[in-house]
Amino acid sequence: MPDLPPGYVLRERVVAQLDAAVRAPLTLVTAPAGWGKTAALVAWARTVRIEAEPPVVRWVTSHAEGGADVPGQLLGALSEPSDFDGKRDGDNLLRVVDALQRPHVVVVDDVREISDPEALTELESLVRHGTGRLRLVLSCRRDPNLPLYRWRVDGSLTEVRTGDLSLTITETAQLLAAHDVALPSATLYALHSVTEGWPAGVRLAAMAMRGHPEPERVLDDGGPFSNAVGDFLTGEVIDPLPVETRRLLLETAIAPRLNAGLVEAITGRDDGARVLAELKGSNAFLTRNAGPGGWYRFHPLFARTLHAELLRRSPEMVAELHRRAAAWHGTYGIPAEALRHALLAEDWGGAVDTLERAWPDIVCGVRYDRPHETAPHAPSAEESADPRLPLAFAADRLRVGDLEGARDFLRRSGGDPQEPMVRAFAAAEAWLGGDARRMLAEVSEISANNDESKALTLLDEGEARLRLGELGAAGGPLHGALVLAQRAGMAQAQVAAASRLAVLESMRGRLRAAARLGRQALVTADRFGITDANDLGWVRMSLAGVYGEWDRIAEGDRLLDEALDLAAADPDLLVSIATVRARLRHGAGRLAAALEVLHTARREHGGAALAPAVERSLALTEAELRIGGGDLGAARRLVATGGDPEVFPGWAACVDASAALIEGKAAAAAATAAQYAAPSVDTALTWTVQAAILTSLAGRTLGDRNRVLRGLEVALDIAEEESFRRPFLVGGHQVRDLLANFAPLLPVYHPLAAELAAGSSPLAGGRNGGDANLVEPLTERELTVLRYLQGTMSNLEIASTLYVSVNTVKTHVKNIYRKLHAGRRREAVERARELRLL
Repeated sequence: MPDLPPGYVLRERVVAQLDAAVRAPLTLVTAPAGWGKTAALVAWARTVRIEAEPPVVRWVTSHAEGGADVPGQLLGALSEPSDFDGKRDGDNLLRVVDALQRPHVVVVDDVREISDPEALTELESLVRHGTGRLRLVLSCRRDPNLPLYRWRVDGSLTEVRTGDLSLTITETAQLLAAHDVALPSATLYALHSVTEGWPAGVRLAAMAMRGHPEPERVLDDGGPFSNAVGDFLTGEVIDPLPVETRRLLLETAIAPRLNAGLVEAITGRDDGARVLAELKGSNAFLTRNAGPGGWYRFHPLFARTLHAELLRRSPEMVAELHRRAAAWHGTYGIPAEALRHALLAEDWGGAVDTLERAWPDIVCGVRYDRPHETAPHAPSAEESADPRLPLAFAADRLRVGDLEGARDFLRRSGGDPQEPMVRAFAAAEAWLGGDARRMLAEVSEISANNDESKALTLLDEGEARLRLGELGAAGGPLHGALVLAQRAGMAQAQVAAASRLAVLESMRGRLRAAARLGRQALVTADRFGITDANDLGWVRMSLAGVYGEWDRIAEGDRLLDEALDLAAADPDLLVSIATVRARLRHGAGRLAAALEVLHTARREHGGAALAPAVERSLALTEAELRIGGGDLGAARRLVATGGDPEVFPGWAACVDASAALIEGKAAAAAATAAQYAAPSVDTALTWTVQAAILTSLAGRTLGDRNRVLRGLEVALDIAEEESFRRPFLVGGHQVRDLLANFAPLLPVYHPLAAELAAGSSPLAGGRNGGDANLVEPLTERELTVLRYLQGTMSNLEIASTLYVSVNTVKTHVKNIYRKLHAGRRREAVERARELRLL
């Protein structure tokens, strides 16, 4: 068995997945070179724990062409040395398997291909007749020529593939730490985005970054990291390919995204779909996007390596390949890509024509698209005197978030500032610079005389309003922009409008509409091959927020990881992702982890000029967490001073009401929450539900039965319409008691109330149904003290806050420890979280 590489980070999730996988007769571990297949299997083999008596694990490495040696190696691995004569016999192999006293797992590493007919027959027999005594694990770079389709159906096969072996962001940070490299979050996200969790790429980056004075510069093209990656991929992937396959890869290297039609346009072939399917099957770092568009894309580092190889081997082909790609994208309605390829082909006339024809849709692409590895080279004044050409270069710079580069080209354009196209570029530059009010001013002066320009102006207005936190004023322009963009066939405008509408509806608590619009944006993006746009990061962030309200925490976390790969240098998106992540952590009962997420966001983006809505969300989310930790003073300070108080007033009122309720000021809590406890166009449904719940809780304390029922009915009506779960779950046992005792008294039966009261949601159910396991329940006052124990307040500070004596607090603490079977403060808090008391 091989040794683990130095600095290897044990990944429990992968070990657990392999534990589950090897219960089947055959496990296939398939991924391209450098994805850590061997290391993952070695780590698993050393910690096998799938049964009370773990199976015997044997290890062999395939060497022969066509896999002809695999059955013989299996026989040798399963036989005693004195019994193995080196002769291969299929019947003999089955007899050896039948005679095994304990289950055996044989890992066959580095299976390049199995084409030998006898080897295929014997392996099929083993899978069919292993009778549980033998389980095979094949590690390979591409699927072997076995009847996998049949074994998937009958349950004989389990598969571990590239996505399972990819490093998460956390695992990337752990691997870097093992090499003594610590990165700020922005650089870590950039590394994860460019490597996409490829373990070999992360390891090469770690080695290049160790001791480097500016580790973020390591990711730049042309340095030691790029050279090391290029050497690895060229030697392990590109050079071993057949000559024709290698030629196809190099020709398509000029396009980061491909579909069958584009492949045919670039290469002149007529079998683009077959070519792409074969390349994907060979695990040549090419993946197919989910959705209806039939688009594929290269791994970013593989695309960079391919392009470098194309320039080295066939530089004379590059311009012509870009011209073909530009023509295809222009024909099929993707003008931003057509412009980029025209600039890279140095086809200045074609670039200007594309800009003139489709500038509204091109300007819609100004959203921090992932930077392309090759930036077009601007001509000198002698090479092109067309004053519109600098605008084409400005569009390319704006698209990748290069604000200074864009401003330079806009200054050089010398266009009439009153011209609609020039004003549209000025508005885009204002947007990228974070000046939403100037963007509104520029847009208001654009003379829109067709669907395309009208769609752009409405989109810009809606985005500016959204950034300023003017949610009520943002919806109309964004809906109008989406309708016009669909009518005009504007690819990027459709994605941008649907994505911003998804964000808006998520903020307004219209969860179903947000999910529908988010999915629409993703499907439209896939149809046009738009995979790296910053808008798609906003979509995933908003969908994660929706899933958080639906108590689908794991799905929300996955979407946030995907959003980070698209965030680039957008501070608003990065902070928004952190805010949603903190709410997910809070919903899972991990208060300290939620606060740490927000502290990191403040530390790394505190100096950025954040959008008012983003800044206020950050402050109010932290205020909620401070209340959860018992620090009411900090929560109130955040409400009062954290951002624009006119943004999200309903959210702020819920925080204030929660604090008042904890302090025993039920009447004040009821009065504060009541302003937002009824559906209104001006209040997000999220906070209407929360305010209604708080009104009910206050009413119960005040003995006001009608107030309790009114609030509960409003909360449940909205929750059942939009599938809210989180507001009830984070309320803990008090809200569950409210549901159990008062929901049956409502005039209409609400099945959601019964579900939540019984603790049958994923979150509540996983915590043993609240305080049901307590021999003696906590009193209301003990629960109040328990909330303060989550924070750092002393008994004296708690007593002062509650206006009681220190001895009274000590008595409550003693009772809490006794009832929770805890010996100290931390144990009591952990136990309370397990029981969903917090």
